[in-house]
Amino acid sequence: DALESAMKHGLWGHALLLASKMDNRTHARVMTRFANSLPINDPLQTVYQLMSGRMPAASTCCGDEKWGDWRPHLAMVLSNLTNNVDLESRTIATMGDTLASKGLLDAAHFCYLMAQVGFGVYTRKTTKLVLIGSNHSLPFLKFATNEAIQRTEAYEYAQSLGTQPGCLPNFQVFKFIYACRLAEMGLAAQAFHYCEVISRTVLKDPHYYSPVLIGQLIQMSSQLRLFDPQIKE
Repeated sequence: DALESAMKHGLWGHALLLASKMDNRTHARVMTRFANSLPINDPLQTVYQLMSGRMPAASTCCGDEKWGDWRPHLAMVLSNLTNNVDLESRTIATMGDTLASKGLLDAAHFCYLMAQVGFGVYTRKTTKLVLIGSNHSLPFLKFATNEAIQRTEAYEYAQSLGTQPGCLPNFQVFKFIYACRLAEMGLAAQAFHYCEVISRTVLKDPHYYSPVLIGQLIQMSSQLRLFDPQIKE
């Protein structure tokens, strides 16, 4: 008949239109055949699997040369969000884990940001994200570069412009390290400004932060006030 002919010749638009006028069982059968006709690495497969309540295969296969670009698959997930927030978050985070395991750190971190994975601490190696674009399995000085701190600060600032602004508590210690580096370079005014910003963040929830960080922050601010006449004024 017309429906079988349309499916046989790959005229899926016609087939789906015809099936929509028939019973639910026929429509479901045509939808299944259409989905099965797509290559496994087609981004449409990703969204169909997600909508059926399954974690898409792309989340564990992306990053392979045979699989193709990971970005269309992530785009399909982000542009077709459902009420199953947990599945969507796990799908995107798993995609990040897969990309990270293949050395695609920037891609992995982008996925973690989209999944709203929280920023962790350097000493906990199971943490997925500490500084954007930097691998926290590296020695600390190679990990906590100025560029990585600046990237993460840019993200923090972008977050502060949202309708529900928030801070990154675990990131404040790296901002303090950056302030110390500025002070060592003779940029006392900029370093003091960082101390002010960090202090305002700490005061919102002081119990969250280490007494060591708070003590060093107070000490640094006092020293900068003492040695820079402009700040004293």
